[in-house]
Amino acid sequence: MENGNHTMRKEFPVFDCDAHINDPVEIWDQYVEPEYRGVVQRAYWCKGATGFINERQMVMSGNSEGSGPQFINLNALTVSGPGVNKRVKRRLMRTRLTHEQVAYLDHRGAYDPHVRVRDLDLMGIDQVLVIPTMLINNLYFVENPEGAAAFARAYNNWVHDWCKAEPQRLFPAAIFALQNTRLAVQEIHRVAKLGFRVVLLRPIDAGGLYPNRLEPGPERSTSHGRFGPNYTDALFRAIEETGMVLGMHTFTPPLGVGMEVNEKPISPGDILTRTGAGTGRVIVGSTFSFIFEAMTWLAQVLLSGFMDRYPRLKMAIFESNAAWLPELLEHCDLMARLYANERTTPLKRLPSEAFAEQCMISFESDEDLVFRTYKKFENIGVWASDMYHPDAEDVWEAIRHMERAGVPQSAQARMLGGNARRFYGIEPRMFVTEQAPPISRPEWFPNEDEEFRDWWKREVNQENRY
Repeated sequence: MENGNHTMRKEFPVFDCDAHINDPVEIWDQYVEPEYRGVVQRAYWCKGATGFINERQMVMSGNSEGSGPQFINLNALTVSGPGVNKRVKRRLMRTRLTHEQVAYLDHRGAYDPHVRVRDLDLMGIDQVLVIPTMLINNLYFVENPEGAAAFARAYNNWVHDWCKAEPQRLFPAAIFALQNTRLAVQEIHRVAKLGFRVVLLRPIDAGGLYPNRLEPGPERSTSHGRFGPNYTDALFRAIEETGMVLGMHTFTPPLGVGMEVNEKPISPGDILTRTGAGTGRVIVGSTFSFIFEAMTWLAQVLLSGFMDRYPRLKMAIFESNAAWLPELLEHCDLMARLYANERTTPLKRLPSEAFAEQCMISFESDEDLVFRTYKKFENIGVWASDMYHPDAEDVWEAIRHMERAGVPQSAQARMLGGNARRFYGIEPRMFVTEQAPPISRPEWFPNEDEEFRDWWKREVNQENRY
């Protein structure tokens, strides 16, 4: 592979394990089943850039489609894409833009499957797992179990049709509603028959019951419906039986979901946000929410015997970076050995062994620590572009970082596609072999020239570090 001022090339197919669809309004307008339209409208309904949960909590849909420009500035959920790296995106976010310029920067590949494939070519990506955006945050707060389940069916039907436009390159991830176990299990089996390879769950305690509670406990009633003593067991058994991958996708802390303030913390990032209460300062919990949610979930399932209980369950950790994983696994192994004689149910494997046999974790293009320690990740790491979100990068950026860290091409091939396809059971296909030429841009688009580089140094305060 060549870099610098030369065209970069690759000799292996790339699979992007975490890239996003931006929840278009047609999910609600066209795919909600007519007999459930009323209950879904009362449960979770979006029109344009905003929507409502439970008819009272206003939420962001993430959508910038429908009735003209709806964002004063850029839609941060669709700005990053081909030719828009983190530096360019930051310059754009600090620029006053016209409606026409905002529309130009709203990548249509977040909505249109054919445009998405064109963007894949520009970013060096051969195949991709597509994941929803704000649905991952919003669905868990729906109070009506039937409405939540009906909406999950609508989304899954929509994304199934969306990916059929380019079935060799686009692969859908399904969602399901935790609010009703029976309906959730039905949906898991239904989407498996449709050919879905991944089903998504966010690891938070939205309804007072953490999704990985393993031991039987007293049945209790919550605003999210009634859960039986072994409600999680049925869910995980269903995922295990279908052979799909359980995708744990984290998100930002939903403090004050819409207009309401939650009485109790919902995610680890939520706890961080609350540390600013009464101080007059805003603590941005999203800075660590993704990682904290993944670490909390993973430590629980590794030390609880979860992986021994479901030895055929495959699990992938998404949207949470990866450099922290080796230390967490080492610490969990230490705890497993230290308290082995105090456990009522002995672990059959060390946590690190269970993870290596059943799990994967996603990393992003600029995680240099992952690449410097690539031997720890070459069989469990799966690459994520996170397009079109603010920190998205193309595969060429990942290859540059990998080559600077000395990652051999055989390990690059596994981490940038081979591991994911093996895990999901997807046949490899290569459509892109070399980097596309620069995109022709309008005059107002940032050019990474000397003036831009000087601005970037000032922006990141490189000259005044302390």
